[in-house]
Amino acid sequence: MLLRDEEDDVKRDLILDQYVPYRMAVLAHMMSEGFAKRYSQEFDMTIGEWRVMANLGHQEPQSAHEIGSHSHLDKVQVSRAVARLEKKDWIQREGDKVDRRRSLLTLTPSGRTVFNKIGELATDYEDDVCASLSTEEYAALDRILRKLSKRAQALI
Repeated sequence: MLLRDEEDDVKRDLILDQYVPYRMAVLAHMMSEGFAKRYSQEFDMTIGEWRVMANLGHQEPQSAHEIGSHSHLDKVQVSRAVARLEKKDWIQREGDKVDRRRSLLTLTPSGRTVFNKIGELATDYEDDVCASLSTEEYAALDRILRKLSKRAQALI
């Protein structure tokens, strides 16, 4: 929060509940946990597993490294998720024909079915969360998130 002192210099005090990065992190966590409640019991899936599947459902094939970078999961989280998803026969691993040192992951037909079902839950959840926003507010939020993401990426 900005405050003016006697010399008209800007002084900033950190008030955690008004600090945008903190507020966004808390909101993201709440939303992730809230959505996980909708799919975890029915599909016996963790948040990490869903993120791996969601990335593959959007674009495949991908390497575990690519998925980790895009989903902001660390190597251990991706590795555990991939192992569980392979055991469930929802994803498969194939050797990369260009770079034989890496494997490429794709959804299996049953994995695609699960992804589609959870995808419906995801859009329903987004609708529920955003129901308190008007169409204009939702559009503004989208623009703001894009701007903040672009600026944050530039600062990394």
